[in-house]
Amino acid sequence: MAANTFQNHKETKMHWEQGAIYDLSWSSDGGLLTAAGAKGPVRSWRLERGGHKEGEELKELGNDIERLAWCPALQHSQMLAAASYEKCVFLWDQRANSVSTKLDTSGLNSDICWSPSGKYFAVVNREEGLEIFDMASPQSPVVVAELDEVVCSIKWDVSESLLFMTTLRGSVEVYAWPSMEHLTMIPAHTAACNAIGIDPRSKLLATGGADATMGIWRTDDFSTVRTIDGYESPLLLVNFSSDGRFIASASDDFAIRLHDSYSGELVQQVTVTSMTTALEWHPRNLALAYGSAGSAKTSIKPTVTIFLKS
Repeated sequence: MAANTFQNHKETKMHWEQGAIYDLSWSSDGGLLTAAGAKGPVRSWRLERGGHKEGEELKELGNDIERLAWCPALQHSQMLAAASYEKCVFLWDQRANSVSTKLDTSGLNSDICWSPSGKYFAVVNREEGLEIFDMASPQSPVVVAELDEVVCSIKWDVSESLLFMTTLRGSVEVYAWPSMEHLTMIPAHTAACNAIGIDPRSKLLATGGADATMGIWRTDDFSTVRTIDGYESPLLLVNFSSDGRFIASASDDFAIRLHDSYSGELVQQVTVTSMTTALEWHPRNLALAYGSAGSAKTSIKPTVTIFLKS
């Protein structure tokens, strides 16, 4: 059955002129898809009935946004976090159509993450620093930590009791939240652990490594479920579907792979024309958005694409 899930899916390409895609994010209600690129302002598309492929530019955010994250909590679904390469994060209020808050950070931002409740917001930087803000009073962070190594990606678990950080040496460091007690280290990869995905059902987590493998782990005891190989280059991105049944993954070998999260079966492979730089499942259905870098050498333009049921 899983093998037939995507047989009627097709690609829809959105209007995009902002260069190589850095990041993209769905709003928690699935009504908006937003992307940031190397050239020009962030662009957002309203995708419910009557939506338009042209989208809307969020010019107030400027032209140097590299990381995006819509708040996952429905009660704060109008809030978009947009991190620039410089030392700040903007909070964009979709209802007011303007920036509501600017968070000053201590380093060059590399990854951002909301907690599932929307109460907390985390930023890691390229100088091995971590800052976590309480969004009830975001003027200054409630956690400031100097880490012992470079963090590639950060995520809370669904219950908001654990905080996962992947590292350049290939591990996943697990902390209790909010105490920040270090609980354990998962030896996930033999090279950098580039990405982590959290199962919405709270049962699994997936990691992507520079050793060209994807690891799937139990969240109750952090034991290995399986390791999936077959990638031709370092794995850059992993993301669980909203029902937890599938994991999307991408390396720079011009393919997006969709695996069954429990059996590990490869159920679909989507061929792309340049390296995939961002991907995220829709929060309510099996539509997958992804962005590419393009290629000046082959004149292939960067694209924002939605792979969805026709």
